[in-house]
Formats: sequence, C-alpha cells, structure tokens
Amino acid sequence: MLRPLQEADIERLSQLWLHLACGSHPSLPVRFWTLQGRAFRRQLVTQCRNQRLLGESTGSNHWVYTRAGSNIAEGMVTITDNVLIQTIFVSPAVQRCGVGSELMAQAKFGRLQLETRVLEENLHGRYFLQQHGFTETERRFSTDAGQHEIWMNCKISIPAVA
Repeated sequence: MLRPLQEADIERLSQLWLHLACGSHPSLPVRFWTLQGRAFRRQLVTQCRNQRLLGESTGSNHWVYTRAGSNIAEGMVTITDNVLIQTIFVSPAVQRCGVGSELMAQAKFGRLQLETRVLEENLHGRYFLQQHGFTETERRFSTDAGQHEIWMNCKISIPAVA
C-alpha cells in the first residue's frame, strides 16, 4: 500500500536508508553516510512539519510503502521539483516483491520525464533504474564520494486513451 510520508515514519526510514546506503556503497566509510543520513532526516522532519503545521507545499513528494494490514514503512520514493527522484529504496525484507516497481510507478504517475543520480558503484540501483527505462545522460566526478555520479533520465510515455 502506498501513502504519503508521516512524521512517525521518519526514524525507521532514516535507519533503513542508512543501512541500504552503506551496503550499496562499500567503498565509502560509514561516517560519510551517517552525515548524509542526518541531513536526510532533518530534511524529512522539516518538510513533514511544514506540511502539517503550515499546509505548505515543500516542493517534494514523499511516498511510503507499507504491507497490507501494517503501518510500518518498508520503502520510500521522494520526488523533488516534480522531476527529480531524490531517493528510492526498499527494505531487504520486501525487495524483489515488486515494491520498488510500485514506488517507481507512483513516481512516474502524471509526469512526462524523471531524472535521478546514482553513484557509479551502486550496481543494484543502476540496474533497477535501467529496468525502469532510465538511461545514462551524463557522468560527473563527485569529489565527496571519490567516484562518478551517473545522471540518468527517463522519458515517460503517456498511454493512449481508447
């Protein structure tokens, strides 16, 4: 089941993101991802609170996957600026069950194109994106990560109405 992000999801999703980031990028020290994770968590908290308290749009859409009958977040996709997939990740417990594809379908819904960036060594992430129609458009060296960041784009075809 997909639903919007709730503030109660943030701690679990932050920890899940950190675990997956460290596993997908073995050349980078845990400290690198810990710092990134803190910034990620702060951003989510701020965006949730602004949305809840002020009713302000944050420019980001966060969709969370939960299993049927559960409220525990098992994955998330974040789209910023209506075109950039900032993050997409799924708990190992539900990987290879179509959850990532469901999150990607939500990201694509109502959009003509999407963009994202992935570090070169994240082979699983790159393969997943390619399976969903993303192609490499550019490589830029990230001095922070010490490797290339691959920029990818996906043109989304709108199904014809019968």
